[in-house]
Amino acid sequence: MQLMWHLDSAWGTLSGWRRTLESLYRFVKARMHRKHDSPDAAWRGPGLLWWYLAANGLLLYVTLPLSGLTMNPSDALRLSSRKVSILGVNETTFDVRTNAAVSQLARDNWRTGRSTTPPAPTIFYAPRGVENVSSTYFEDFIQDVYQQDSSAQGPTFRNITIFAGPPVAERAYGKAWGFLSTVECSPTGLSRGLELINASAYSQRPDYTDLELMFNGAGLSPVFYFPGEGYGVNFSYVVASDRGIDGVGNGEYNNATQNSLPIKGSFEMVLWQSISKSYQPDDGFTKMLNHPLVARSDNGSTLGFGVRCTVESNVGTASLDAAKRTYSGFEQIPAVGNINFQVPIFSYPGVFAIQSIVFQALSTVQLGYQDPPSCKPGGDTTCNAFYGANLATGGVPRMVQMAVTDLALQVPTITPERLTLAMYKLFGEAAAAMMAIGPGNWTGDLKGLDPASDVVPYLIPSKLVLALLCLWTVLTVVPQLYVFREQRWSSRLTAAEMFRFGAEIQESARHLRSGDLRENDVLRKMPGMVGDVAPGAEKGVVGLSSVPARRDRVYTSVKED
Repeated sequence: MQLMWHLDSAWGTLSGWRRTLESLYRFVKARMHRKHDSPDAAWRGPGLLWWYLAANGLLLYVTLPLSGLTMNPSDALRLSSRKVSILGVNETTFDVRTNAAVSQLARDNWRTGRSTTPPAPTIFYAPRGVENVSSTYFEDFIQDVYQQDSSAQGPTFRNITIFAGPPVAERAYGKAWGFLSTVECSPTGLSRGLELINASAYSQRPDYTDLELMFNGAGLSPVFYFPGEGYGVNFSYVVASDRGIDGVGNGEYNNATQNSLPIKGSFEMVLWQSISKSYQPDDGFTKMLNHPLVARSDNGSTLGFGVRCTVESNVGTASLDAAKRTYSGFEQIPAVGNINFQVPIFSYPGVFAIQSIVFQALSTVQLGYQDPPSCKPGGDTTCNAFYGANLATGGVPRMVQMAVTDLALQVPTITPERLTLAMYKLFGEAAAAMMAIGPGNWTGDLKGLDPASDVVPYLIPSKLVLALLCLWTVLTVVPQLYVFREQRWSSRLTAAEMFRFGAEIQESARHLRSGDLRENDVLRKMPGMVGDVAPGAEKGVVGLSSVPARRDRVYTSVKED
C-alpha cells in the first residue's frame, strides 16, 4: 500500500484515477524504453488496496446512474369491469344477412388494397401461445409468406388460424362469439397441385363465344370462367370451390347444420396471361418466363399457373386476451338458424361457407340463382377478378409509351406469388366481413380497458444493471466476511499503547519537510499497520510493523530485554 494515495481526500475521484493513469503511463513508458535509472522505472502508483477500493467505488458510481435508464414511465391500459358496446352480429343475428351483402363487403375492401385486418380497434386474434401478436397479425403473416415465396426458398409454414370477434368501439377482453377460420394457400403448376380444376394445358380452358352458353349454370355450380382483355394484358381465369352453392336460404353455420361443423374444404384459381399487341412485357411477365410453376403455351406467349387454398371454418365462443391479442378456449356454438323471411329479390338470408363467399366475390354471381354475373366480359374492364387482384396487391396501372406521341395505361401481370397473396387477403377480408355487418350496438360478456400508468424497459437492459449490482455486492461483502473473522487491534490497544506507537516514529517524523506527502521517502519507509515488531522472538510485540500478527502467537505491547 502506498500511504500517500490515502492521505488525499480525493483519492477515489476522477482526479485520483487521472493521477493513477498518469503514473501508469510513466511507468510503462520507462519500462518500454528501459530507463532503469529513471525515477519512473519504479512503480510509484497506488497499491492493491487502492485498486480494490477505487474499482469497487467506481463500479457503484457507474451502476446507479445506469439503473435510471433501465425503465421509463409509459401510458398503459388496465382491465376493467365496464362492458363495451358491440357493433356487429352475434349468434342470433348472424344468419339475418345475405351472402351477397357479406361477399360484396369483402370484395370492396379487398379491392382497396388496404391492410387485411378489421377496422380498429377490432382485430384478428391469434391462437394462444403465439408470441408478439400485433394488431395486424394476419397481414404480417401473409406478407411474410409473400416475401419468402418471392425468395429462392419458400416458406415452411403457410397455415394461419384467426378468430374474428364482433366489431367493438374500443379494445376489449372477455368471452365473445365469433368466426374461427384456418387458411393455407400455395401457388401451383397446372399439371400438379390442382384437384378441382383440370387445366394442365391452355388449350383445355373453356372457350365459350356465346354469352348465354358461357354463363349457363352460373350461380348454381361452384365453377366460373372469365376471359378478358384490358390495359395491355389478355387474361382468362377459372375459379372453383368444392362447396355446393345451390342451397339458397340455408345458412351453413347455424344449428340446423351443426353436425357438419367445422366446415372443411378447398378453393382453386387458375390464371392465364399474355401481353396485348403493341405492348411490351413488364418485369413480372419476364420473370415468369423462367418460373418453375408457370406453364407456357402459344409459343411461349401465354403463361399460366394456379393457386390452391385449403380452408376450415367454424363459429363459437372464445376468451379474448386484450394484452396478448390471442384467443383461447374456443367452444363451438352454431348460429341461430331458421330465418323464415325474404329480403331483397333473389337474395335470401343465411350465410354460406367462407369458400362460397370468396367464390361469389370473385365471380360476382348470385349464389343459388341461375343468372349471369354482374361483371361480364366486354363490359367494365375493372370489375373482374384479375383487375381486383392487381388492386389488392398494389398492382395499379401505369402510363407506358406506345409510339412517339402515344401513351397508354398498362396493368402489371400477376405472378404466382402475388396471386397467392391476393387469395390470402380475400379470405381474410371474407373472415372479417362474416362479423362486420348486421344489427349492432348491444352488450355481451366483453369488457373494456381503462387508462393506467406503467413502467416499460428503456435504453439499458435491467439484467445488465442487476449483474453489476450483484458483482458490487460480492466484491463488497465477501472481503468483509473474511476480515470479520480476524480480531481487531482497536478493541485491544489502550491509549497509552497508541501513544507509544507515535513516540516510536518521532525520529522519522523529524525528517518530514514541507507539506508535500506525494514524494516523501520518509513516509514510504514507515510501516502502515499494527503488526509484530519482533517476529523472531518467542513472544510477539505489538507495534507499527509490516509483519502481520498471527493467531497462534502471544503478544505483548512492551519489549522485553
